[in-house]
Amino acid sequence: RDGARSAPVILVVDDYEASRYLLAVTLKRAGYATVEAATGEDALKHARDMPDAVLLDVLLPDMLGFEVCQRLKRDPVTASIPVIQLSASFTSATDKVEGLQGGADSYLFAPVDPEELLATLGRLLRTQASARKQSNLLDAERAIRTELERANALLREQAFILRNVHDSIIVTDLEGRITHWNHGAEQLFGYTSREMLGEPTARIYPGQASDDPAADLARIRAGLDFQGEWRGRRKDGTEVWVDIRTTLLRGDAGEDVGFLGVAKDITERRRVREELRRRAEFEQQLIGIVSHDLRNPLSVMLLAASVLQRREDLDERAHAHLARIVSSGERATRMIRDLLDFTQARLGGGIRLERGPTDLHAVVRDVVEDLRVSHAQREVRLELSGEGRGVWDGDRMAQVLTNLLSNALAYSPATLPVTVRAGSSDAQWHVSVHNGGEPIPPHLQATLFEPMRRGPSASGGASSRSIGLGLYIVHHIVDAHGGTVALDSSAEAGTTFTVRLPRQEPTPEGP
Repeated sequence: RDGARSAPVILVVDDYEASRYLLAVTLKRAGYATVEAATGEDALKHARDMPDAVLLDVLLPDMLGFEVCQRLKRDPVTASIPVIQLSASFTSATDKVEGLQGGADSYLFAPVDPEELLATLGRLLRTQASARKQSNLLDAERAIRTELERANALLREQAFILRNVHDSIIVTDLEGRITHWNHGAEQLFGYTSREMLGEPTARIYPGQASDDPAADLARIRAGLDFQGEWRGRRKDGTEVWVDIRTTLLRGDAGEDVGFLGVAKDITERRRVREELRRRAEFEQQLIGIVSHDLRNPLSVMLLAASVLQRREDLDERAHAHLARIVSSGERATRMIRDLLDFTQARLGGGIRLERGPTDLHAVVRDVVEDLRVSHAQREVRLELSGEGRGVWDGDRMAQVLTNLLSNALAYSPATLPVTVRAGSSDAQWHVSVHNGGEPIPPHLQATLFEPMRRGPSASGGASSRSIGLGLYIVHHIVDAHGGTVALDSSAEAGTTFTVRLPRQEPTPEGP
């Protein structure tokens, strides 16, 4: 450089001629000399002439100003030249961090106020001049630079992490114009950052899945994160669904500066979820239709068999055949009922109850009597205590007790009794069904209340006529009542199923 040159020389780098002109006029009026460049390569060449400072635009035709600044700072010849980066497009906090970590001494948003620009430039030049003159502060300057390098390394690490995040990270200004577009966004939508910077988000979210975008925007501006599922469109026109969270970005002074949106691709997850929903609906309809259509012929068959049983002109063999028909038809009816209940419990949101004033002691007594008749060879003991009245679904609880007692009779030796005990306290009503014999193996106990689970039958075949839904339905009926069902099975104590229901007193009837 010419040592006699008095006016500081400022290199103005901007591809927009009008902007270069305005910056040059402002600087010349303030007493500076200027050199102009329209590209990054021209800027690097002029910088070798050692201007006093560089005003560097970010968006250049051949390379970003971030790269120009980094190359200047890496070159020992030009590393000491102060660089002020300017941008009207890269105005987010992320952009500012990237510029500063790349070596810029200051980062200003365009259009910049002339006084701010001159003040910033003057400060940088005074700092540089002071550093040159005060050699006695060299050690302190080195310590500061070491600390700055550590901070820059941390920022570079953070920027590296940000660039390598697989999720889409998009930053916009307050008008929804994109100011940052990471690699994850490129992978998700197919657009490069150069294609999307400055574009509105409507380009990738044309049918933004929000019923009230204005309300969402207000929520975000109020400091509340917004999360939802949005339908987007890739560069190739294909549809993509994302789970997105949008956060408000604030400047150093707490002012609103833009929005940060982090999106994860959930296209496949939504497809699987929709497929499962359609499959569940199909299964529910299929089982419901089949079960309903089977009930009608079974009802006709049972009615006809019952009528024939009343005839006196049939021999004993015919009556035996009719009894088997009725028994098989009733068993098929129970299977259909279990299938319908299974469908309702698993696919329909739970088994529905019809609560009403009920005496569960009477329900237990009736169930025990019915099964005593159908299992005349077995001993069934009944013990009742306390109060059995409350508000429950009596028919469903009869179903619970029938399933538990039928299981106890099917899975215990014919020589041992089965005991049913029902009682109550102020808080709950309870019933237990106990049988002796071999305990339920521990590996079966953990899954016994799941559908299609059956244990080995002690009577040799009774359980094979079950489809394994009884205990599953018991669990759901009891759960719908707000109660619990528990199992205790050991070689010493036998097997006991215990049902506990919260008590709810019946409402007194009016006059």
